[in-house]
Amino acid sequence: MNMEKTPPEFEAVIFDMDGTLIDTERIGEASWVHAGDDLGMEVPEELKRRMIGRRLPDIRALVQSYFPETDVEPLLDRANFHYHRLVTEAPPPVKPGALELLERLRALEMPMALATSSRHEQAEDKLTRTGLRSFFSVLVAGDDVRRGKPDPEIFHRAAEELGVSIEACAVFEDSGPGIEAANRSGAVAVLVPEFWPADNAAALFAHHVLRDLHGAGAVCPEW
Repeated sequence: MNMEKTPPEFEAVIFDMDGTLIDTERIGEASWVHAGDDLGMEVPEELKRRMIGRRLPDIRALVQSYFPETDVEPLLDRANFHYHRLVTEAPPPVKPGALELLERLRALEMPMALATSSRHEQAEDKLTRTGLRSFFSVLVAGDDVRRGKPDPEIFHRAAEELGVSIEACAVFEDSGPGIEAANRSGAVAVLVPEFWPADNAAALFAHHVLRDLHGAGAVCPEW
């Protein structure tokens, strides 16, 4: 199912944030449930799944496509309110294996970038409060690029800012749009799905599929 693609030597690693390094996808899902309850609307499960890994403009377009006769701004506003309420009540948990992998990569002096669909200010806040900010010399957020995932622009931008070829990078992602973008960028695309087993459609874009970040040695033995 997965394509083999391993460059002779990795020059950098690029990580997604939400759902890959920190456990915020469940918070995101809960925020839409609360928003729907506030407004007497039901947000379909399929819509919630399709929003994972996307930027706000793309989320807005998706929500509007599901509710074509409705002004969706109140729903978006309530979801945003509840998301930030839940995120600020306590730092989101770090995903299993994330801290250990980041520490190993830092010990190897491996350059690392973060490429997230979240807005820059939000990404800085979440990384700082979870203690992960210092691992990344480069942070590219959803409002730093013109096109969101599954377009590969964000990963090309991250590699460019790191000063390396994207083909010599490994990209860790948890979502369908993210792993498609990673594959299209030319990087080694590593899928660490939010829910196991991995979605077959998403896994088709992955060169490696890991149950969690403890398994990163399958991508490179040194990790």
